[in-house]
Amino acid sequence: MLYRFLTFLAIPLCLSLFISCQKEENNPSSNQQGNIQIDASNSRTFVQRDLNNQGKIVLVGQSSLSFTSAQVKFKNVLGGKESDWLNLSKEGAQFKGEFALQAGGYYPEIKLMQDSKTVSDTLLTQSPFKVGEVFAVIGHSLAEGQPPYELTDYDKKWCEIIKYSDNNVVAFWGRLADKLKNRYQVPIRIYSTGIGGSTSEQWGKSALGLEFSSTLFDWKKRYPYSFFENKLLSEVPRSGLRAVLVIHGENDATTSMDNIIKYTGIYMDYTRNILQSKNLSFMLARSNRGLNKTEDLHVQEAQNVILKTFPNVIEGANLQSVVGAGFRWDGTHFNFAGLEEAARKWDIVFDPKLFSQMTPILRSR
Repeated sequence: MLYRFLTFLAIPLCLSLFISCQKEENNPSSNQQGNIQIDASNSRTFVQRDLNNQGKIVLVGQSSLSFTSAQVKFKNVLGGKESDWLNLSKEGAQFKGEFALQAGGYYPEIKLMQDSKTVSDTLLTQSPFKVGEVFAVIGHSLAEGQPPYELTDYDKKWCEIIKYSDNNVVAFWGRLADKLKNRYQVPIRIYSTGIGGSTSEQWGKSALGLEFSSTLFDWKKRYPYSFFENKLLSEVPRSGLRAVLVIHGENDATTSMDNIIKYTGIYMDYTRNILQSKNLSFMLARSNRGLNKTEDLHVQEAQNVILKTFPNVIEGANLQSVVGAGFRWDGTHFNFAGLEEAARKWDIVFDPKLFSQMTPILRSR
């Protein structure tokens, strides 16, 4: 299996936008540059919605204009519900606030006032705020993706795929995000944290720091799990998380059925523990070569046992049905048609009632 373990690159979101003087609140300027900045590192611009279909975003910004008070209105662009004018607190040149919004995508309209006079009123269309669904990924190279096979034509404004690096590919996750965004009218973020060449057993052992033999992973550094763990701990407290999507199986053909079950349970429990969420859901794909050969049958049976007996594990995409040269260019990895079909198979399982079965982790800082 193709393997690359690369670290995430932080994606800066700060954009400088000019606020022109406006007295008419119905005619805000849009996307001019110079006098206002949204502080993306301290703002929370993408958050997981809760079971009441809401999420708490944080807006922090500053302006070079002189002002005594500030307000914001969130204009719904994707689903959602437009807010009233909301007061922002002021500290010197900085303004900030925390607000609960209905799930959806929004442009903030910032109004600055000097005493009772409006000195600027600007709609920031390049600084969207998003309340939607957040997922992370565990898996091998089918989850990570391989060049040149990736689907890049998706709505990148409202669908975010956070990769290991700019050299990595988005595989089919962008297409899945687009499908979910269109169906539920909420933004989608997916942490693409699958690691090529890995097995279920390696993920479980590396979570606990147990020794194993591998030419790809240094067990002493708790690879591959520690890559996933580091990103989870840095990102999930800021965004929240609905569930972890799992694609393992093709690499598990030489792992015993008992060990597949045992170490899958270990990394699932360990993930719940570090995120302090005992009910965190995992969506386990039926993933194997789908050829029903003797060496694959125990992998299929292990996945059956996990799905039937593990708590808070939900059946994911049926990828074992995406087989043959029409979908897998080398018998294992997806070609473009395979990527399209994998996205479709994942999309199928996300019916509305599914979300009521999964208790999300909410933003904690």
